[in-house]
Amino acid sequence: MYRWLAPDAAAQAAADATAIPPGAGAILVPAMSETDNEPQALVFRGGDQVASGPNGARIVVEPGAYTVRVGSGPTPQMVSVAVDVQAGATTLVPVRWSGLRIEVVDESNLPHRGAYELIRVTDRQPFTVGFGADTLQGEQLRTLLLPPGLYRIVQPGANYRARTDFATVLAPEGGLVHYKLVINPDDGRFRGAGVVLPEELGAVPELSPWSRRYLLGLSAPFDSTRNVIGESNETTFGTDLFFDTYVTYQRDRDLFSSVLELESGFEKIKPEASAATPWRKTHDRLRIDVLYSRFVNARVGPYARFGLRTSLFESNMLVTEDTLISRRFRDGRRETIVVPANSTFPTGDAFSPPEYREGVGLNTRLLQGRAARLDWRVGAGLRQNRFAGAFFLDDDEATPALEYVEGDNFNEIGLETTLVATVRYRSLIYNANLDLFSELAASDPSIDWRSTLSWRLTRELSLDYKVDLLRLPRVSDTIQAAQRVLFRYAIGS
Repeated sequence: MYRWLAPDAAAQAAADATAIPPGAGAILVPAMSETDNEPQALVFRGGDQVASGPNGARIVVEPGAYTVRVGSGPTPQMVSVAVDVQAGATTLVPVRWSGLRIEVVDESNLPHRGAYELIRVTDRQPFTVGFGADTLQGEQLRTLLLPPGLYRIVQPGANYRARTDFATVLAPEGGLVHYKLVINPDDGRFRGAGVVLPEELGAVPELSPWSRRYLLGLSAPFDSTRNVIGESNETTFGTDLFFDTYVTYQRDRDLFSSVLELESGFEKIKPEASAATPWRKTHDRLRIDVLYSRFVNARVGPYARFGLRTSLFESNMLVTEDTLISRRFRDGRRETIVVPANSTFPTGDAFSPPEYREGVGLNTRLLQGRAARLDWRVGAGLRQNRFAGAFFLDDDEATPALEYVEGDNFNEIGLETTLVATVRYRSLIYNANLDLFSELAASDPSIDWRSTLSWRLTRELSLDYKVDLLRLPRVSDTIQAAQRVLFRYAIGS
């Protein structure tokens, strides 16, 4: 029950390749779990800190007497171990501390970044504030290192005398405790707690590194007015559908994530005294993003990405009166047609126009707090824009016709940077993705900004306000803006 996830101390020393210079020695603090998920050890000589390093790896020092401090709390609350270092030898630090891994989940056993505070029972002093890990987003559980003893777990800011929303855990010397804490993510209330086997925390390789989440929304808006003062007698009905899929693979330092977003909406109007209008597409978007990142440490690593933006259905423009349409093709040809009132004419094929995006660079996790997370990617990017077959409005008001021009295909090579942010406050969650791309020969970047403000009504159901802004200088100087309010139902596995 209290077994380590890492090999024993001797095996860690044998596996470490750190060289010891002639005349020097080394200290090795055994790791109980993954090295990156434990706080670094501090090495003191007298009252001065002279070195530090990750657990499970040699820390090279001069021969002599040292004090090694290990722990997740403030320096005075760390476990102090005296060691003597000999030239040419590695001193293994005796394990006088305890390890504690706390997985925070909700009532459905879904992990989240709920907060808690540890208080030492012996002196009733706060030890540290901890957070759960959202493993569905690729985060990993942290291992707390602490003096052996009994600890009380309370809500952040609560004191030792808390009579509700608390739990206790006994941390034995040399043992790694695997603990599960059930917290309601909406109000922070505790729902259960206890020591579990490592397998229940997803800490052993046999458990799947894959996680999936699905978001579904479906509505059928209907509106009918009859004999309402100031309103036309008509019936409006439509359909709106979106389906998002997020798939993540996280193992050791490898992170793979993929996103599939599908949004489509259609509307039809039936006036009482005339024929119904054709179905009109209100919005239509297909987005695919695939990202792989190999972290060299807990925060930084290279990435490679691929993305696709397109539509699913044919695009048509609805006119409310007889309209003269002039279309100019890429080869210079012009076509003029008369479109009757309440009819449509095509402006784009299905799955058109597609835009492909590729990029490589550096992925950095700037913030990893519970209330705010911020990832930053910067690198080189490619864009292939296939606008052939799609027509854009380019009207000349001096002519009676409404002019449309066929777009051009073009490729771009440049620099890309992406900011991905999440901000949480109680039941409100704000997600933003800002993607900037600047062609090497241009100073005016493309902008793709997607943001969602989500109000969690329940764990599965939320009310969302979405805003999408897109600017492509090679296509148009104007900003394409879309916003909508919708209900979403989330399914996680």
